[in-house]
Amino acid sequence: MKRKIESSANMKFGVIAVDEYSEFVSENLATLTGVLQNLGCSSENIVVKHVPTLHDSVVATQFMAQYTDVDGVVIVAPKRDLINALPLMNGIIQIQIQWTMVVEIGGYECAENIVSMISLQNEMEIDASESRGLRSDLC
Repeated sequence: MKRKIESSANMKFGVIAVDEYSEFVSENLATLTGVLQNLGCSSENIVVKHVPTLHDSVVATQFMAQYTDVDGVVIVAPKRDLINALPLMNGIIQIQIQWTMVVEIGGYECAENIVSMISLQNEMEIDASESRGLRSDLC
């Protein structure tokens, strides 16, 4: 069963636009931010930063995790190019694990996914705090 898309009113997003894909960015950036706003996010809660190359998107994602209070990051670049670059993809996965941060790669179609995943994370954090004692008793 597909998750219901929830409001992003209380969420903050980092958006990393990869300039080497200028055509892709120009086709997707405004639409991505528009969809996030249509899902309830205020424009003040969308932090857009540009990086020169896809390679730079890993460190920019790290910067977003370390220096901002965003709930998740969208790297605006063709997904296939990042997935096919295994060292870069590994870097993104490590940031996701280390910072417990949702990262999506692609264009405007990522908006609903990132909202859904942040909602899932928030739900699980709430559930975990309620059941944490039960699980620790098992050890």
